[in-house]
Amino acid sequence: MKYNPEIPRVHYDRYGYREWERLEKDRLGELLYHVHLDILKRYISDSDNVIELGAGAGRFTKDIANMSKSLTTSDLSPVQIEINKRKMEELGLVDKVQDFMILDITNLEGIADNTYDVAVCIGGPINYLFDKEENAINEMLRILKLQGKLILGSMSLIGALMYYLNGVIYEKGMFGIDATEWLFTTGMQDKEHYPVENKHYVHMMTSKELDALLEGKQVKILEKSSAGLFMHSKEEPLCEAKQDKEFWELLIRKEIEFTKLPGTLDCGMNIIYVIQKL
Repeated sequence: MKYNPEIPRVHYDRYGYREWERLEKDRLGELLYHVHLDILKRYISDSDNVIELGAGAGRFTKDIANMSKSLTTSDLSPVQIEINKRKMEELGLVDKVQDFMILDITNLEGIADNTYDVAVCIGGPINYLFDKEENAINEMLRILKLQGKLILGSMSLIGALMYYLNGVIYEKGMFGIDATEWLFTTGMQDKEHYPVENKHYVHMMTSKELDALLEGKQVKILEKSSAGLFMHSKEEPLCEAKQDKEFWELLIRKEIEFTKLPGTLDCGMNIIYVIQKL
């Protein structure tokens, strides 16, 4: 399937304010938030000029704005960028954001080479790009300064298959075993092979595929992490866990710790790489 920017743009225009609520509406969202936040805190400093790509409604914009020297935030969806700006105004942070831009990460031609210290692209913008994935990697690396860092997130194929297995079984009844095998093998929900009704066409990835995208590039991978390991416990036990403050704090600490183990890299909802440009 070829990349069509209208598909993610329309999806997130329609998704609206739900994108702001996504990481707080359930305990899985909270786990994802804390793992990503931990990484952002460790790799962004108050001397960094940062660009956020695929920022959505601003759930991490509010944090990065307080960590960095300057922040430019962007998204493909004009609706999401407008929500982001409103949220930063509500939080008193709008003056800490240098610009709110509508950008497509496959083509950042309006941004000069070697501009930013850190580029943040988390949550899965890379998963909508299909044949333009490498274009986006090249563009994000191009706008980074030497020794700059790209914090890149992807939806995890294996984690998603485990978590949503009931849905995959249901969809097998709709699309047949060949489509199901296609999904397991390629990670692609696409129009031709896996035509989901909501047209949410994505390429969920494995860490092996992320490694392949970076192969041969002048980069060093500083860290690899999963996120959302304890999601497999499901919502009810996690809600019960949160009622015990000290247990919930322990669970978050261990979620962050366990996501750094090599054996868990593909087992969460997201995969996160921290990549340094050499």
